[in-house]
Amino acid sequence: MTKTMGKAAKDLRAGERIKKLGKSIWKNRSCYLYLLPLFFFLLTFSYYPAISGIYHSFFDWKDTGEATFIGFSNYIEFLSDLEVFWPSVLNMFKMLLPRLIIMIIVPFIVAELIFNLKSERARSFYRVLIMIPMVAPGVVSTLIWQYIYDPNYGLVSAIWQAFGGQPIDWLNDSRTVIAAIIFMGFPWITPTNTLIYLSGLNAISTDARESAKIDGANPMQIILHIDLPEIMGQIRFLLINGIIVLIQDYSIQFLLTDGGPGYDTMVPGYYMYQAAFQSGRMGFASAIGTFLFLLILGLTIVAFKMGQEKKEA
Repeated sequence: MTKTMGKAAKDLRAGERIKKLGKSIWKNRSCYLYLLPLFFFLLTFSYYPAISGIYHSFFDWKDTGEATFIGFSNYIEFLSDLEVFWPSVLNMFKMLLPRLIIMIIVPFIVAELIFNLKSERARSFYRVLIMIPMVAPGVVSTLIWQYIYDPNYGLVSAIWQAFGGQPIDWLNDSRTVIAAIIFMGFPWITPTNTLIYLSGLNAISTDARESAKIDGANPMQIILHIDLPEIMGQIRFLLINGIIVLIQDYSIQFLLTDGGPGYDTMVPGYYMYQAAFQSGRMGFASAIGTFLFLLILGLTIVAFKMGQEKKEA
């Protein structure tokens, strides 16, 4: 009897909450009407393609539009591909980890250097200066590196040979291609990441810094014990964003290496692209895309939890 009454009371409270929510929505109906176009385009161009991809990953879906349900066959096929797919996952992590560390650490160092300049004019100048590379499209920057790595007249080859090294085709040699891709973008001053760090540093209370200086803390101690704990939110954001961007990225493979030499630079994203647009196997490509989605989701949750634990500690 008591359980029945308790359940009825809960149902009543739930009904009251729903009624209250309905009244609130009706009261602010004009605001929701203004938001309708946003939700329409979001559902149409963001969520629908993703859901469609997951759905079609269970089909033998051709680029001609034909689709035959085949269950988990696409997943079984690429997960059992020991020659291309799993080496491509390994290649992805070989490039992901160093590039992720670089894009987290180097912009932070640059942001600290700019932030600690005494002259406001100098700080403004360097903020503008680091934004200039963003004017050049990413494709152009990647193609410039193709010339820098040219074995005959490229800058890297010229420096290498000046120190007595033998000519190397950096992007077509299995021994050097991964390192060459990681080195691309040197000195790795990512403008957006640097500005995000700068915004975080500017938000730190000056009282904490001044108190630390009075207590005799040196600049490194201030960075480690004041700056880093205060900008953990920015670090977590850049870590998660970096994981998402780098796992999906295959621009270098598309523009420079074609996944070679052999399969030495093949990554799952480029494998998916080839399956979809060179082989016409849209369902198979959708299955690889779903795998990447789950991988990114899992790593993002881990990165987020790690950041939360550090913050709580």
